[in-house]
Amino acid sequence: MSPLLDCHDLTVRFGGVTAVNAVSLAVDDGGDVVGLVGPNGSGKSTFLNAISGLVPAKGRLTVAGKDVPLGRPGAIARHRVYRTYQTPQVNPAMSCLENVLVASTDTSLRGVVGAWPLRPGMWRHEKRRWQEAAEALERVGLLDRANDGAAGLAYGERRHLELARALLARPRLLLMDEPAAGLNTAETSRLARLLRGVSAEGISAVVIEHKIGFIEELCRRIVVLEQGIQIAAGPPTEVWRDPAVMNAYLGEAL
Repeated sequence: MSPLLDCHDLTVRFGGVTAVNAVSLAVDDGGDVVGLVGPNGSGKSTFLNAISGLVPAKGRLTVAGKDVPLGRPGAIARHRVYRTYQTPQVNPAMSCLENVLVASTDTSLRGVVGAWPLRPGMWRHEKRRWQEAAEALERVGLLDRANDGAAGLAYGERRHLELARALLARPRLLLMDEPAAGLNTAETSRLARLLRGVSAEGISAVVIEHKIGFIEELCRRIVVLEQGIQIAAGPPTEVWRDPAVMNAYLGEAL
């Protein structure tokens, strides 16, 4: 069976600098979680930016066997692949519930017909959308803050709000850039439990993270980058013993 996400020789150059050099990565459907790790500056976020279409790139990218054009923001979202960022992207002027609702892909009954002839149906439809957004907030533990402004959330809560928004869009695959960054030990454990539940529901993910325990808890397979080049891939216990990985993190392995 072909992978859900399949990247072949993805390359990103900024002038004369090659930030990502012919990296390939595959993620299976049905809850596969792949960790993407490496020292700072190794090209991890740039790789996700390339998949997301945020930076120009070369190579081939497919989702469920369908080609996805590179360098076009939003193109991969049409295949139900969604992204979270190192810094949570929330609108502080909106409530938590409103921040989640902006991710809804349901555009039914939003035109003139819904506004007048089918107005009762439109209200029932909107009520369902708001209920789904509330359920997404409940999943991440923020239902009691639904009507609060996002500006009043703590940093960790903003991260959970961003995840709730991604889940409302009903993704097949999440691209997550350091989701546990800035979280304390208890918050990190809670996020790991939440993501294990997401994986159990069949949602796959690519996760960038520096917290090794977090990665080991979630991922059966990891890919290691150094200076934009893939230097290792496989189960975590095998990868950490790889001399090339030890060199990348600790200097020359003795």
